[in-house]
Amino acid sequence: MHLPDLRILPLDALAPHERTDPRRVNPLLERLTTEAVLRNPPIVAPFDEAGKRFVVLDGANRTTAMRALGLPHVLAQVVDYAQVQLFVWHHAITQCSMEDLLGQIGTIKGLHIRAGDLMSARAALARREALAFISCDQTHKTDILTGGADVRERTELLNVLVDMYEGCAKVQRTTSDNLSEVREAYADASAVVVFPRYESAEIVDLARTGVMLPAGITRHVLPLRALRLNYPMDVLRSDAPLAQKQGHLSEWIHERVQARRVRTYAEPTVMFDE
Repeated sequence: MHLPDLRILPLDALAPHERTDPRRVNPLLERLTTEAVLRNPPIVAPFDEAGKRFVVLDGANRTTAMRALGLPHVLAQVVDYAQVQLFVWHHAITQCSMEDLLGQIGTIKGLHIRAGDLMSARAALARREALAFISCDQTHKTDILTGGADVRERTELLNVLVDMYEGCAKVQRTTSDNLSEVREAYADASAVVVFPRYESAEIVDLARTGVMLPAGITRHVLPLRALRLNYPMDVLRSDAPLAQKQGHLSEWIHERVQARRVRTYAEPTVMFDE
């Protein structure tokens, strides 16, 4: 049976690639404390030649919660970034009018707005001439956002932008950049903020220098993902050496394989209890 690469790693060896969402960290803290198990391991990829440092691809909130609990180690799934598909989430804006949204965006220093249509906005984003665009009505009118001299400056501007509208609106993730399509799921959406697709090399380089993307815009799709481990937190919390904890994990996995408690699903799976 082909299994994911699961390892016990020092928490201080992990660098996040995206900012955390405080609204999700606190519930995770309560769940980890109450349930005393780690359900789903964070996904990480090595970003140095020695394989001693890792970028967190998925699980920034979980690793932040575990740091808050004072854990020295984390159970993570290690992947080869070259084998991971990288996509992007966009943000559907609800409970905030387009006028209020643009009014606040206009106050962001270094960010510029110009009018366009959906096709020209898509082209500008693909060429990285725009740092984002906003689909703001059903006739494909868009507002194209520009600014920043390089990927670091553009990323910092995106953080300011997202912080601004998250303070006054409710945000839903979507894969569509078309407001008409988005309104089929979120009828009260007033706009869609559309982001560029970052390359994996950009994400690793930014993480190395401590520059993080806004929470909830990258989407990593793995060929194989470990879920529902329910691994005991006591093992991670203990003062035992790293090698001893890794040995415990190996035995724990072996026991579950032998007991036929591990199952791989070949087809896409939809879960209703996350």
